[in-house]
Amino acid sequence: GDGSYAAEGAAQLQPKSPQELGAALRAAHARRATSATDANATSSRSHAVITLRLHRSGGRLTLADCAGTERRKDSMFHSKERQQECAEINASLHALKECVRYASTRQRVPPHVFRASALTKLLSGAFAHGDGSQLAVICTVSPCAMDTEHTLATLRTGMALSGRGAEREEKETLSPTEQQPREAHPKQWNPEQVTAWLARAGGGKFADVRDSLPSNFTGQMLVRLTEARCTQLCGDDGRRGRLLFELLHQEIRRSELSRRPPQASP
Repeated sequence: GDGSYAAEGAAQLQPKSPQELGAALRAAHARRATSATDANATSSRSHAVITLRLHRSGGRLTLADCAGTERRKDSMFHSKERQQECAEINASLHALKECVRYASTRQRVPPHVFRASALTKLLSGAFAHGDGSQLAVICTVSPCAMDTEHTLATLRTGMALSGRGAEREEKETLSPTEQQPREAHPKQWNPEQVTAWLARAGGGKFADVRDSLPSNFTGQMLVRLTEARCTQLCGDDGRRGRLLFELLHQEIRRSELSRRPPQASP
């Protein structure tokens, strides 16, 4: 009379205790159709819908445990009956997604949408109440690496059922940034760049070394300096020569690191 749907042969019970409720749920679970699939040895091949009515508050909680989904390539070797069963399961889940899509955008779910499958007919009362109803989706996935494709498919279905896939995606075209010129490696320095580096290296401690170098002394010559040659250029001062050699190779390493492409974040 009220336009609601009910499954043929469904039982309506009034348990007097949590123990009676648990026994009723276990009895209902035992009647579910299950079958072995490539992904699950006891995959549910039927949907289970349980509605709990709270008489004092007038609230209602509907629990729907959906049958396991299968991809087309997983069912290609099944019998004709099993393939038809998979098609019906996937069609009912698609109808459920459509109902949620309408509900997530605060639109009234059209009757033809929830009439598309027996599952959504039984759940039509939840969609008819609009903002007065709330939806929660629980996905069961496998931690096994071999089931990654199944896990991703389940999570995508869960996102669609939760309405999380209804967000709009906006793309903005950004103008390419100007490429910054790379800093020249020390071996590419010209004589002026070599003398400029010596003037500032170590806070100006090696400015006098410039006078010991020929005017055509390039970076290619600079990077070949040994520690002994640096000591000789520093007036045979071993400590200064070692420091100049270390500063030179620090500059080389810094330049090489700056020229590497940035690493992608994990």
